[in-house]
Amino acid sequence: MVENILYIVAAYLIGSVPFGYIAGRLNGIDLREHGSRNIGATNAVRVLGKGWGIPVFVMDFLKGFAPLLYMKHHLGGDLTAFTPEQMGWFLGVMFALILGHTFTCFLKFKGGKGVATTGGCLFALSPWVGLSALLFWIVSMCITRYVSFSSIMAGVGMIAAAAVELIVMDGACSVADGMVLGLLTLILILVTVKHRANIVRIMNGTEPKAFAPKN
Repeated sequence: MVENILYIVAAYLIGSVPFGYIAGRLNGIDLREHGSRNIGATNAVRVLGKGWGIPVFVMDFLKGFAPLLYMKHHLGGDLTAFTPEQMGWFLGVMFALILGHTFTCFLKFKGGKGVATTGGCLFALSPWVGLSALLFWIVSMCITRYVSFSSIMAGVGMIAAAAVELIVMDGACSVADGMVLGLLTLILILVTVKHRANIVRIMNGTEPKAFAPKN
């Protein structure tokens, strides 16, 4: 038990590493004072350019993917064979990684919106769920060109895909399955709350669209 608690603490600290903030500082810029004032990859692309924004996304993705994949194999590797206790520890690490990114202890608990790190966690959880969330994001982006709205739609996609994989394909819903769906729902709520300002701007018609021509 102590070992697994330490894994959760380590996961939070890993998730807390603010790669966007670091990239900004390397360029003499505090991302919290520019663009959307967020340290995530989207604002890094807007303020610093793709040359810095894409590496920020990759690192935010990997800090979710790599630790959770390690935890998955540490617990046996087969999610379908996890006991409720094992699933609890696994999901605890997953949530700690995402909370670290969104509420980083290194920046007074003001972090990013959790999308890239959640994406990394999803691919470690299940490639099917990760790819489904990505597909929802791509389709939404093609239709709306709003990164924020598409991120929320990706969250809807991850829950739908997880429900299909865990319940429909298996033909039953175990306690561990319910724990997964419960956490994914909580993550969707968290991501939506973190995007509340974007939602208001979309409703007001002031949210910038991706790939929009610059004046």
